[in-house]
Amino acid sequence: MRTASGDGCTAPIVDLANAQHGVVTHAQLSARLTRNGIARRCARGELHRLYPGVFAVGHTALSREGRWLAAVFAAGEGAALCRKSCAGLLEVERWPPRMPQVLVPRRHRAIAGVELYETRNLDPRDITVVKGIPCTTVPRLFVDLSDELIPEELTHYIHEAAHRGLLDLKAVRRTMARVNGRHNLEVLETAIEDWLDGSAGTRSRGEIAFRRAVTEAGLPSPDTNRKLLGIEVDFHWPDLKLVIEIDGPPHKRPPSRLTDAERDLVLTAADYRVVRCTTTEAALDAIRRAASGLRPRAARGGSTHAPRR
Repeated sequence: MRTASGDGCTAPIVDLANAQHGVVTHAQLSARLTRNGIARRCARGELHRLYPGVFAVGHTALSREGRWLAAVFAAGEGAALCRKSCAGLLEVERWPPRMPQVLVPRRHRAIAGVELYETRNLDPRDITVVKGIPCTTVPRLFVDLSDELIPEELTHYIHEAAHRGLLDLKAVRRTMARVNGRHNLEVLETAIEDWLDGSAGTRSRGEIAFRRAVTEAGLPSPDTNRKLLGIEVDFHWPDLKLVIEIDGPPHKRPPSRLTDAERDLVLTAADYRVVRCTTTEAALDAIRRAASGLRPRAARGGSTHAPRR
């Protein structure tokens, strides 16, 4: 991690910044410097204003943790990193948004470059500190994400949290009870049940886009990333004996293609039809044809492996 520069700034300020991912607040500076002292250091490029009342010390090449903490500082007392930014901090999200997401326990004016979420009922038990950054707890994270995700997406967060030793289902249930009245808790309930039933949820952006498209098209819902004959498959319709794999660029590599072919042989030998697709449109077409009793076809962006007879 790049540390704050000591040039022109007193050692206590540099030490404080280094303990806070390179950022400090105006209140912290005022405890150590006069108003003119702060202004002079800003003019010399030793302090860099990030948000009203929040500065980077020595440079602006902050880590993402520094950007997240700066946003929380900007939102004031009681604020906490939330939603997908919090998930990124907890390392259960691979693609956290560039704009920090922050939960505030009151009405708050907009802050340029920060996505604010206001709440009037923020229980102190729903806030913790990770890597020195105030953030929502894992249970509160799941509750908040239920407002914007489909169950299969949320299942993957639960799966990742469990993998990292962060999941406490009893704590999740207690948090759900405390926020009774939230409109989308059934999404979280379904996600929990899916995870307990063996699903890992959607693992990629392609899988997320496809699963959302299935719902929007009114097509039958699949099992998602569950084991079938000991093989984890992307999407499986038991009643249709249909498996759809959403293949991204890594599946073009020769070793991956060989592994995929071996997996497909096991499934087709058990009378399952496997359709590999690189586009959502091809995958949706395969479901429609299977649901209507037609044989899925190899279409643009898709390939079909029929059962052996």
